[in-house]
Amino acid sequence: MRKTSLLILLGSLAVLLTGCWDQLELEEQAYVVVMGLDKGASGMVDVTFQIANPQVGSTDKGSAQNEPPSDTVTFSTPDILSAKDIANSIVTRTISFSHLRTIIVGEELAKSSFFHHVMAAAARDPELRSESNLVVANQRARDFIHNNKPKLETRPHKYYEFMQDRWRDTGLVPYSTLTRYFQRLGGDTLYLAIYASTKPHSVTKKKNEDQYKAGEIPHDSGDPAEMLGSAVFHSGRMIGTLTGEETRFALYLRRKALVHSFIASFKDPLVPSYQISVRMIKDEDTKIKVNTEGDRAEVKVTVPIILQVLSIPSLTNYVTDSENQKKLIASLEQQFEQISRKVVEKSQKQFKADPFLWHLNARATFATFPEYLAYDWSKHFMDANVDIHFDCRIESFGKQLLPPLAGRALVEEEEKQ
Repeated sequence: MRKTSLLILLGSLAVLLTGCWDQLELEEQAYVVVMGLDKGASGMVDVTFQIANPQVGSTDKGSAQNEPPSDTVTFSTPDILSAKDIANSIVTRTISFSHLRTIIVGEELAKSSFFHHVMAAAARDPELRSESNLVVANQRARDFIHNNKPKLETRPHKYYEFMQDRWRDTGLVPYSTLTRYFQRLGGDTLYLAIYASTKPHSVTKKKNEDQYKAGEIPHDSGDPAEMLGSAVFHSGRMIGTLTGEETRFALYLRRKALVHSFIASFKDPLVPSYQISVRMIKDEDTKIKVNTEGDRAEVKVTVPIILQVLSIPSLTNYVTDSENQKKLIASLEQQFEQISRKVVEKSQKQFKADPFLWHLNARATFATFPEYLAYDWSKHFMDANVDIHFDCRIESFGKQLLPPLAGRALVEEEEKQ
């Protein structure tokens, strides 16, 4: 009886240990944290792997003092999956995509019809996460990865992780993932991807800080990588770009905005030579009504915005003067609507498709999906009458209750009394 119990115990332990037969230690795996894709020769794709060294930046510093934080290798292969195997002819560790969060695509490949074939084939790999960020570089992805050497972040995966948080804070680039890319492959909508650059460029300063796109930002020193604006895709192929300002308002014209607030500067209505800095907060959904009954579609958009006035360099009294406040609100609404109309016009005439996801509202006006397909929203969007209105209200004027001139005027008035 005792022998039987011992055999049963040993047999149960053997069953539990079978899950460890294929285990790999940390130092046996090569974790790809950034992948670059470029158009190669003869229908090939140049795949670049930036492989993190897990020992650098960890508690095991003693054995990694002279090792680099990452290694970068490039292969020319038919697709991404075959690059994993050929990489082991150079890399001694097992290639893993389990920590891959960022995919950099060269603009030449993004503008070719071959790009979608590459991404569709790669989606079959279970290790390739659908929430990986998709970034388009205005150069070869290989050059972007090699040139991007941030000074504050030694480990590359941390750099992109922190940058993703900043993208959500500023709204200067869209929230761009593989999931959204595959969701918006239809001809009735556009997909916006993050636009980036490490190319040296000549500086041309503009009036507003968000009217640039990657490769145009005036800055001295700092990291060479710039991420600003959007790469616009239609049916899986890049067809153009948007600036940071155009990207912000394109996102606000959607029903839901992942970026709920950002800071921007606009023209002071009473002293046009100055700018006013405001925080735009969108805490409610954009109201969108689409009428598809007539020959031309009609779209009415109302965007509710809360404003926090942060800076008034002209020292104009907008705080206590209600008439000035009305002029400020009217001017800002007009400026917002003017920028939005330009983005809509660019989408209708240049891109010829809808980046605002209005097709979802148009689809709701039909009883069946075949009826919606027969309507052809993309065609009607190009001729649609679009009415945009921003409904703004000022929440605060910052921490200081009164601007200097307003405070002085009140003191003088009290002294006279």
